[in-house]
Amino acid sequence: MLLQTSKRLSLSDIIYSASRRANTRIPQYTSYLHRQITTLSALKRLPDTVSDILYKAGNGTLKETSKVTVHGWVRSVRKQKKIAFAQIADGSCDQMIQLVFLDSSIASELKTGVSVRATGDLVITPTRADPCEISISTPIQVIGDYAIPDEAYPLQKKFMTQEFLRREHPAQRFRTRVNANILRLRSLTVSCLSEFFSESGFTQTHPPLITSSDCEGAGEVFSISSSIDNAETKFFGQDSYLTVSTQLHLEALMMGLSRVWTLTPAFRAEESATSRHLSEFWMLEAEVAFTEELEHIMSIVEQMIRFSVRKMKDAGALEQIVKLKEMLEKQKLAVNEGEDDEETVTAAQVITRWNSFIANDQPWMRITYAEAISVLQAAVADRQVEFIHAVEDGESLKSEHEKWLAGNYARGPIFITQYPSHMKPFYMLPTPNTSGQTVECFDLLVPDMGELVGGSLREHDFARLNSAIELSGMDTSALSWYLELRKWGTVPHGGFGMGFERLICYLGGVYNIREAIAFPRWIDHCAC
Repeated sequence: MLLQTSKRLSLSDIIYSASRRANTRIPQYTSYLHRQITTLSALKRLPDTVSDILYKAGNGTLKETSKVTVHGWVRSVRKQKKIAFAQIADGSCDQMIQLVFLDSSIASELKTGVSVRATGDLVITPTRADPCEISISTPIQVIGDYAIPDEAYPLQKKFMTQEFLRREHPAQRFRTRVNANILRLRSLTVSCLSEFFSESGFTQTHPPLITSSDCEGAGEVFSISSSIDNAETKFFGQDSYLTVSTQLHLEALMMGLSRVWTLTPAFRAEESATSRHLSEFWMLEAEVAFTEELEHIMSIVEQMIRFSVRKMKDAGALEQIVKLKEMLEKQKLAVNEGEDDEETVTAAQVITRWNSFIANDQPWMRITYAEAISVLQAAVADRQVEFIHAVEDGESLKSEHEKWLAGNYARGPIFITQYPSHMKPFYMLPTPNTSGQTVECFDLLVPDMGELVGGSLREHDFARLNSAIELSGMDTSALSWYLELRKWGTVPHGGFGMGFERLICYLGGVYNIREAIAFPRWIDHCAC
């Protein structure tokens, strides 16, 4: 069991333990899938990717002079008098595979960007960084040539800033190694997070993206209308919005499944164009029933991140990110084009970030909001730090305060708990014995970034929740269904939300959040 901090067992835990003692087996989907894979093994398989070929060459499955076929895009061509070389990539991994043309005339028509199919003899190269190359002695097939032959390939072999790529080549930027690697990191992260929740007894769910209420009550929502809407009619018969958080619907699902999670898009109409804001982003959210301790929720968050980061490191993700970072650092110096207009994160910083998550088995630091204010004010008084914004008790912590607490005080991840109630949404449970002055919530802060995860225990009493909604000034009629969750068999529960792109930024060494998503949307920008 991953959730070792919780002493309660779910029904599935009990059934599983009982079946183990009785030496019986619970039917699993995997047995069915295994039979299907065995039965359908004769079906035609896809061609080997560049990753497949490199892996098989490295482990000895493919031998010297084996005939291999590779598909991909030409990343570079180097032609000499008698021989030519081409680097081929297909996006399956960061590495490329080199084609060696024994007759340079065979490669005379090759150019950067075209897609090809090439067949040749494998040459094992154990003394080089790549395990193999392919010797080509016959013409290769150009699958996709330029539509306009004389037009220049847009991604030149020189340093290009991310800002330039986002604005000038929004649909082409994934052909660069750095941006392709971010997409692979996203994919691996989702896989590791899914494995954690599956092993922890959570059910993945899919709450709606269209909602009739503003979860946070902040008013930063996108309203929905259709081409057939008019002054008298609305498509859904009422005001509707794109969700800013699926939490409220996730709580409804939790009431039937106990432990639920989701990874879904969220939308926020915030008129900000900073490096930290997106109008469309992805949120990982989870809700847990039958818990009355904030520590349970914080422990789930810590275990989730530790588990996933270890898995990704074992899969070679950190090594790959560092390799690309070092390559980019050298490339910038070589072309002497100066720094990007955005702040950069070095390879050394990335290593430090990963290690701060998994370096030891000691729980991450936990302090209350009141303690955090005292720490910050003392640091200012002792001249350890000078902030742009003053540290005020009862006010929200600024980004610079959060970064200092994590980077200088905790020197790693830190949970800040029990914020004043007036700073937080209506659904949070008041801290016992505080007359409602603070609520049972937390923010997880990390160095260089600040807030990564936010969570709380939820108010589960019908009357108190109804009163909190009224005090917040929200429309109670739009939240009647949410209130009804507390009418019949209410349950103590809690949950959290994590900005997925923020995690990708932190692990991938990305400064601007727009680099962490395939097609970023922000105010005045929706390129394609």
